Amino acid sequence: MSNLKETDKHRRRRVLLAVASIIALFALLVVVDSVLYYGKIHTGVSIAGRSVGGMTHDEATALLNRMAVDDADSAVTLSSGLKTWTVSPADLGVEIDGAQAVSTAMEVSRRSNFLVDLGRRFKLYFVHEDIPVQGTADQTKVNDFISELAGDLEIPPVNAGLRIAEDKVAAVKGQKGLVVNRPALRRQLLPLLLTFSPAKLSVPMRIEKPAIQAEDYQLALVQAKTMISSPVTLKSGDKTWTLSAEQIAAFMDFTAKDSDGVATLEAFLSADKMSPFLKDIAGSVNKKPANASFKSNGEQAWVEPGVVGKALDQKKTAEALTAAALKRADRTATIVLTTVEPALTTEEAEAMGIRDKLAGYTTKWVGTKDRQTNVRITTEYASDVILAPGEIYDFDKQIGPRTEARGYKPAPGIIKGELEDQLGGGICQVSTTLFNAAFFAGLEIVERKNHSIYIDHYPKGRDATVSDGGPNMRFRNDTARYILVRGYSNGVTTTFNIYGTDDGREVTHSTSDFYDEVEMETYKIKASWLSPGTTYVKVTGQPGRSIKVVRKVTAKDGTVIHHDTFISVWKMITREVEIGTGSTTTTAPSSTTGSG
Repeated sequence: MSNLKETDKHRRRRVLLAVASIIALFALLVVVDSVLYYGKIHTGVSIAGRSVGGMTHDEATALLNRMAVDDADSAVTLSSGLKTWTVSPADLGVEIDGAQAVSTAMEVSRRSNFLVDLGRRFKLYFVHEDIPVQGTADQTKVNDFISELAGDLEIPPVNAGLRIAEDKVAAVKGQKGLVVNRPALRRQLLPLLLTFSPAKLSVPMRIEKPAIQAEDYQLALVQAKTMISSPVTLKSGDKTWTLSAEQIAAFMDFTAKDSDGVATLEAFLSADKMSPFLKDIAGSVNKKPANASFKSNGEQAWVEPGVVGKALDQKKTAEALTAAALKRADRTATIVLTTVEPALTTEEAEAMGIRDKLAGYTTKWVGTKDRQTNVRITTEYASDVILAPGEIYDFDKQIGPRTEARGYKPAPGIIKGELEDQLGGGICQVSTTLFNAAFFAGLEIVERKNHSIYIDHYPKGRDATVSDGGPNMRFRNDTARYILVRGYSNGVTTTFNIYGTDDGREVTHSTSDFYDEVEMETYKIKASWLSPGTTYVKVTGQPGRSIKVVRKVTAKDGTVIHHDTFISVWKMITREVEIGTGSTTTTAPSSTTGSG
């Protein structure tokens, strides 16, 4: 009896030892598996048929990127009957989202709880899992390819209608067509291209019914014969045009309408088919609309009414022609015109509230003839601008590029502290004039900068320089209504007026004396090319100084709208004078004088 107990005890020990060994071995395998694939894709996982097991995220991404490059010409062969077409990922501009595919591959053995993921890891040693690649194709290229393929394959449906040859009319029954199932083809083609491997695909096709189907053709036969029996006249006032029987036949189209439960074919003249003919006529009958505009006299502005236009209504004119063609006598149709409202109607212009002069300013300077040209055309470019409430007037953007093609001439302008000829020289007279108009209108000044050289014929501290890509002059319409910026110039005298609705704001300002004054220094340079006693001013120079302008804008109720300080700083520029030390008499180059 004791021997049996000992035997059972040994047996239990062996079983427990075996179970413990199996558990320990399994635990060891789990540990080894975890160590082997820590931060890596588990074995048994592939992407688009390429094994990526044991790879890190970066290694798998690099593999997919190489695949996309190396296998970009792997073709998908499409077939339908005896016809075949080949297309590659490169042909259709396919781009892969490799990072997404790799992230999905990394998560295959990590997406759930420990026990579920453990089961997946064990399964992957025996059953592999392939991750498809996501990506996109160039839809323009895809559409072009499918359209080309469809052009070779499709048998389009035939609409019910009539065939007209000379004076004979015969019925044409509607027939079904066989066309490419484009949505299905798109859905099936992209995944195959994203495998970057050779593949085959049968082109999906579908039956397409004709848009027009009919059972009864008799009415259309009678209508068509009547319509082509003789010419039709189209008129508008004292102008007439004639449609021949041949033209009527060419413009004829058909539709099916329900008549007591029977699809009955009817004939009509198509506006689409006769569109070129009607467009030619439209030039003789259309009347362009004219926008409402604003007139002004320097003190007030008012609305010049707009003019409503007229345009040929192709659809209704085609309907009128159809009605005339279906008659045996009096086969004349009148052109149908529709009204065309101007972009800015009289009512809209009136509602803008542009009537009162808010402020104006005038500057004068003669300058050269070319400078006068620049000032005059810049004023034209800057003028007649309507600003909505809150909108910003951008001077540099408004006047556009200063080019010869736009009328600009070389004239003196400030370049690096000196006056030199440049295209558009003198335009700052325009920006300065408009700045002062906005200043006294009490509008919000967004941007303004003084010239680098002090110009004494501009108001102290209220000049405004503008340079392409540099300083600019901008202001905002901070009133509750629209405003109109209007200017005029003869090249010498330049005026800008700003019109809107007077909201009662008042503007006061003060100008300081010059301060931070720095005496101009003179630098003398010996010049052997000048004769003794002769001098040449190389750099005019200027003393340094600053000035401050303070503006206060108050509303009718005394509320302060703006309290601005405009500081102008002119740095001291050393005067450079060349003094002759030579022995021969030479002529010094002439110096240029002018204004920015």
